[in-house]
Amino acid sequence: MGRVLLVTGTDTGVGKTIVATWLAKAIAPRERVALVKAVQTGAEPLGDGDEAQYRALANVEGIATSTLASFAEPLAPSIAARREGRTVTPSDLVTRSHWIVAKFAVTIIEGSGGLLVPIADEYDFADFAAALKASLVIVIRPGLGTLNHTLLTVEAAERRSLSIEALVCCGLDTKPRVAEIENLRYLHERFPKTPLLVLHKASPRQLARLELRPLHLGPLPDYLRRADVEPMDLARLLAEAT
Repeated sequence: MGRVLLVTGTDTGVGKTIVATWLAKAIAPRERVALVKAVQTGAEPLGDGDEAQYRALANVEGIATSTLASFAEPLAPSIAARREGRTVTPSDLVTRSHWIVAKFAVTIIEGSGGLLVPIADEYDFADFAAALKASLVIVIRPGLGTLNHTLLTVEAAERRSLSIEALVCCGLDTKPRVAEIENLRYLHERFPKTPLLVLHKASPRQLARLELRPLHLGPLPDYLRRADVEPMDLARLLAEAT
């Protein structure tokens, strides 16, 4: 069985799709990668959904994309399913995921919203991660409020004995403010052994080509050691911000 990464977030709209696609593109030159949307809501997977964005952004051979379940309304999966008179069967999602995981060195699965968003009654993405023995990539915001949201998500993961592969801050200003820099400093000092990757806010052109050059604090996962990732100089950024 290959490695499984579940990309989750501290909230909705934090950049999970960008991070999941960037990770797949960074790993693809060396490993066979699958990029999977577990449950799509509020969009057509290959029309305006996340899988369509995977294909548009990655544009790399060797990345297989798929969506396991889809519902029309932009709601939590369990609620969207109920309103359509349908259900999400967790065992089916797990079984289909295992089929994919068996064929690829790395399978990146994007969740919906945050870690405790319900997939079905009394079953959430934390349960899904545990069933797949997936490591978490937690996508966070850079600005005010992110410390509380990040700490709550990390605590929820640790209470469930889920491994955290990395924290990824998505959308840092190119000229970050003091609050953003100090948030990164705090998280790096609070979790010194957890990789902390930082993606700057991208222009439409950069995003369309996924031209992202992440920075990092702390260690890098093995599969990113040869990727184009640079160390982050917090002291310099803080001096420039003040």
